[in-house]
Amino acid sequence: MKTINKKALSFLNEIKNNNNREWFLENKDRYLIIKKELEAFANQWYLKLNQFDESIQNMESEPYMFRIYRDARFAKGRPYKNNHGLLIADGGKPSMHKRAGYFLNIEPGNNFLVGGAYAPEAEWLHNMRNNIVNAPDEIKGIISNSKFKKAFEIRGSKLKTAPRGFAKDHPEIELLRYKGFYALHNFTDDEVLAEDFLIHLASLCKILHPFDSYLNKLAKK
Repeated sequence: MKTINKKALSFLNEIKNNNNREWFLENKDRYLIIKKELEAFANQWYLKLNQFDESIQNMESEPYMFRIYRDARFAKGRPYKNNHGLLIADGGKPSMHKRAGYFLNIEPGNNFLVGGAYAPEAEWLHNMRNNIVNAPDEIKGIISNSKFKKAFEIRGSKLKTAPRGFAKDHPEIELLRYKGFYALHNFTDDEVLAEDFLIHLASLCKILHPFDSYLNKLAKK
């Protein structure tokens, strides 16, 4: 069973203090080894998810590891990221804003699993809001489930008032105000490095799966 090597975290700690091209080029071989190990871990994670999530059983949904290079427009003199990001979703990275999936962030002191719709496309978000109005018990039943509530916290940026076309005094206004709607579970560094992390991660994803499935039902095909 694959595990996360502690070097994956220690390398990121070093980047925080040496975020420049010269240092990275000197240590690029180290990074490439870490990247290969994380990709192998992601493949094992993908196999675990395939056991209960039929939506990712296609070539386009194989694990994606985000590049460590920052977008030059926003780098501000720090060209490298302080995290490793792994994504598994129906359609892969191109579907990030169109479909719900599973995102694992590996970062010293800031490790987490996220599922849901972080920054959904407008049509998808509109469908979510309409469903909250027309069938509120669907989403409320999922996020009020005892296992889900114990494992995940609902997050997302919100409008200050009701979205256009929805009443300000609607009984589900708190849900309707979300601009993005996602579930978050945090991990300690020790949890990420534990021998049973893959099993722990997969069990959380199984709890998360109904939430993602609900959102994907409302996504544009």
